[in-house]
Amino acid sequence: MLALLVRAVLGTPWIESLVFSLPMGLLASPVSLSAWYLCRAMPISRTGPARVATTATIAALLTSSLWAAVGRLWWALLNNSGFELPAGQTPALFVLLVGLGGLAYLVSVTVHYVIQAVEDSSLAARRALESQVAQRDAELRALRAQVDPHFLFNSLNSIAGLTAADPDKARKMCQLLGDFLRDSLTVGREPRIPLAREVGLAEQYLRIEQVRFGGRLTIQAVCDAGDQAALVPPLILQPLVENAVRHGVATRLDGGTVAIATKRLGDRVVVTVDNPRDEDGARRGTGFGQDIVRRRLTATFGDRAAFSVETTPETYRVTVTMPADAAAGSV
Repeated sequence: MLALLVRAVLGTPWIESLVFSLPMGLLASPVSLSAWYLCRAMPISRTGPARVATTATIAALLTSSLWAAVGRLWWALLNNSGFELPAGQTPALFVLLVGLGGLAYLVSVTVHYVIQAVEDSSLAARRALESQVAQRDAELRALRAQVDPHFLFNSLNSIAGLTAADPDKARKMCQLLGDFLRDSLTVGREPRIPLAREVGLAEQYLRIEQVRFGGRLTIQAVCDAGDQAALVPPLILQPLVENAVRHGVATRLDGGTVAIATKRLGDRVVVTVDNPRDEDGARRGTGFGQDIVRRRLTATFGDRAAFSVETTPETYRVTVTMPADAAAGSV
């Protein structure tokens, strides 16, 4: 561009224009790149557009004047070296170099600010995403931590009820409870576990309660082969089977069956927990267990999960729908 302008404005031959312009163009590159330091030292967000524009204009005039002064010296050197350069064109050359150099510097400032804005936007988006992930992880850890006290409260109540009536059963229940806690602590450190393992943990808990209820509690679990590899949050069914026993089977003289079933619907896996209920003798619950399950599903899967409850005078069904992911994902 400089060679073209020197040729057009000053009438310099092409060879002399190129000989003059190529070194000047190479010198202009580091001069224009110096705008990076200005942009880093004066970000628009903290400095203000007016101050940035004033500073950039002054810097453009200074750098282009220095560049033009070097150009005049180079022009004089070429004249003394035998090149055919127009005489008396030094003032016009200086104005040309100041104008072109100042424009190039301002363009460089603009480009650097655009790059800086893109970087800041990407950084802000990354920080926002990291904050969301950290917040979701913290919420999930807090929710999972709430499962254990809720479960222990119900289990210890059951053991307390057997201590005086049947010490042998209470002892057996303590042993089964210890095994269950050991397994639950192991899976609790994992973000997702296979659905088959989750159903197995629910059955393990129900067998603990079966010591207390005897023949009044029947367990039925049906897990389709195609669903067993689906990964789900650990102990997601635990509050549901607890409620099925405490608010369902325990309220009926003849007890009943707690049934766990899974089925695949497209890219979703549906888990149902059924239990009988006595509408007149049912205990009024706090909804704490179901609330934990709902919040964990939302925090883990978002809109891809669903939770629903269906009741009749004699039955109670909870349905949990989750994505049938077959590979570990983020918590």
